[in-house]
Amino acid sequence: MVVETPLTTQFVKDALDFRDFRSLRAAFKDNEVADIAEIFSELEVSESIRLFRLVPRARRSALFSFLAFERQEDLLEELPDVIVTALLNEMEPDDRTKLLEDLSVEIRNKILLKLDPEERKVAWTLLSYPENSVGRLMTPDFLALDVGMTVSQALESINWSTTLPIEYLNYLFVTQQDGTLVGEVSLASLVVSDPRSLPITQIMKKSYVSLNPNQDAEEAVEIFRKYDSNYMPVVDDNRHIIGIVTADDVFDIAEEEATEDIQQFGGHGALEDSYFQTPFRTMVWKRVGWLALLFFGGFISGEAIRSYDEMLSKWGFLVFFLTTINSTGGNSGTQTASLIIRGLAINEISSRDAFRVLLRELLIGLTLGLILSMVGAVRAFTWGLGYKVAIIIGIVVILVVLVGVIAGSMLPFIFRAIKLDPAVVSSPFISTIMDLTSVILLFNVTNMVLRYFGYP
Repeated sequence: MVVETPLTTQFVKDALDFRDFRSLRAAFKDNEVADIAEIFSELEVSESIRLFRLVPRARRSALFSFLAFERQEDLLEELPDVIVTALLNEMEPDDRTKLLEDLSVEIRNKILLKLDPEERKVAWTLLSYPENSVGRLMTPDFLALDVGMTVSQALESINWSTTLPIEYLNYLFVTQQDGTLVGEVSLASLVVSDPRSLPITQIMKKSYVSLNPNQDAEEAVEIFRKYDSNYMPVVDDNRHIIGIVTADDVFDIAEEEATEDIQQFGGHGALEDSYFQTPFRTMVWKRVGWLALLFFGGFISGEAIRSYDEMLSKWGFLVFFLTTINSTGGNSGTQTASLIIRGLAINEISSRDAFRVLLRELLIGLTLGLILSMVGAVRAFTWGLGYKVAIIIGIVVILVVLVGVIAGSMLPFIFRAIKLDPAVVSSPFISTIMDLTSVILLFNVTNMVLRYFGYP
């Protein structure tokens, strides 16, 4: 039985300290590249550079592709030119594009000059497409079979396609002589078919779904999600196939999009880099704007409370419920907003559904409000504040929840209509709106009820 060499950060550090290079080479040969990359990310840059030379040459480009951009940048600066050149030439075109587009123009141009002429041409072609486009995600490496081939001819063609990595045999496309895409066929269907004279057109799947290189990458995410595909061809305006996009590349875009929405929903601008790689000044700048706006909103709520100072001194029970009412409104609005924003993001909800959403949320808000109002009314009564206060709290809770769900459901549609990201409707933003609304509702309902019934 073969036992793989264990791979942990401590093992790597110990082996490096004792100069046990033989064990390290064995570990880097036996273990998954993704696991090795995780270890490299936890080590110091100097240690990563020393260890990188011990990784088998055939695995270096794959390992490099798995590393975070910041660590890739460090290695590019410190590794010898001969290793850097080999790495960049061997990298998958889409992974290399992702690296190059994040580098400064000066460093990017230096790196491009190190590439072989053919790889340099590929790199320039992919970089020529707009930022955040499908063209930046695709790889031009694919295998095209002529539409007139038989199964045996197709298998022979695949057998002679030795320059392509084995994984690209999963993506077999059928084209006319001018490169026009007409369909796709799986390797499995070729293998099990009669190889003598059966035309591949009889076993191919006609390809109707494709991407355009100038499409926004986020649109590609939705198309992949809709068709549940592992890969998709990229064609130009004449339907000539020019590359493919795989699901792992689209997954990265979806993850970045979700991260951006979550960060904005938290009440600050989206970060361009990871948390620890974002400069202190940038981190402050991204957050201070929203905090200042919300801080100012808090002053408005405070002024509203001050305007009801006489009522507050007269009806002291309001103090017991003010915080609870405020949080109830903010929480109901935030709950609703999170559902609507996510629905819009994954196209589960469209702008045309605004009225349907409003009616649905009004019904849900009324139901939730009734449930919470009974809890609040019972609590007010058990505190010995009487049935009048219980009625006030019950009415206010219903109104606050209704306003919260209306704000939380409609603001994302409004923001989208004025071409702003609905994720900007963040939790603290809605909470600040509801703080002011809750104060106004609580004091005015109290004033009307107690003036009508009298107090106590």
